[in-house]
Amino acid sequence: MAAKLSAKAVTQLAVITGAAGGMGSAIARLLGRTQRLILTDVNEAGLEELLSALSREGFQAEGLAGALDDPSLAEALAERCAQTGIIRSVVNAAGLSPAQADWQSIIRANSIGPVRLLDALEPFLGPGAACVMIASVAGHLGPQDSTIESLLDDPLQPALFAALEPRLAALAGTLGGKMESHAYSFSKRAIIRLCEQRALDWGTKGARIISLSPGVIATSMGRKEAASGDRAQAMIDATPARRWGRAEDIAAAAEFLLSDAASYITGCDLRVDGGAVAAMRGRAF
Repeated sequence: MAAKLSAKAVTQLAVITGAAGGMGSAIARLLGRTQRLILTDVNEAGLEELLSALSREGFQAEGLAGALDDPSLAEALAERCAQTGIIRSVVNAAGLSPAQADWQSIIRANSIGPVRLLDALEPFLGPGAACVMIASVAGHLGPQDSTIESLLDDPLQPALFAALEPRLAALAGTLGGKMESHAYSFSKRAIIRLCEQRALDWGTKGARIISLSPGVIATSMGRKEAASGDRAQAMIDATPARRWGRAEDIAAAAEFLLSDAASYITGCDLRVDGGAVAAMRGRAF
């Protein structure tokens, strides 16, 4: 059972996207011990199930269903925060993997959505606020292409998909793999770059922004990705920790990064991957 929130804590908000997923729900339960939760997920049924469970467990939580690349959802989140309290924590755990969607949907969820989220919430940030954006080790291990990276630095541009398609197709043709896999790697690298690029402006508000790159995590998304090909299993086999990561591993790291104990950490990426990047750097991925 969650501890009862103090009167002061009730006014502090934790905004979590992708909350119905394994990592999002684990993070919600940790942050919900001291903060009121505003949760969102594209899976409306899953979000409602989570909200019901959190209510039974004594947490204070409310939700908004929808996709982050829809401007109306980000605006609704901002309005809810303005009405409810002070933003203390933001976690973007929403995203799609290659086994779940086509490359355009991956870009919408992993690149466009996060930028819309930050643009909507940044006006409400104050001293002590912190954000963790979930990236991926794929952002470290995938191929390099400065043109794609530059395009994804501005994912709201109207001609984004037309510009990306030939570049992703060329990579798939020369390096192998699917366009979806390459789109995923670049979209997660874009999140790492996004946190670096926004850290200065966040610092002027007394706020921090950090990306967190999980390895292969034993969530429904992670298991689906592992079942769809050999990349995830190859990473597990190469990982010095010799096991799958757990949602709790990511939640604990996020909780630390959002806490005052991490007040000197911003504009960087934390890999929570059991050593996978260290083991696989320079190898084909």
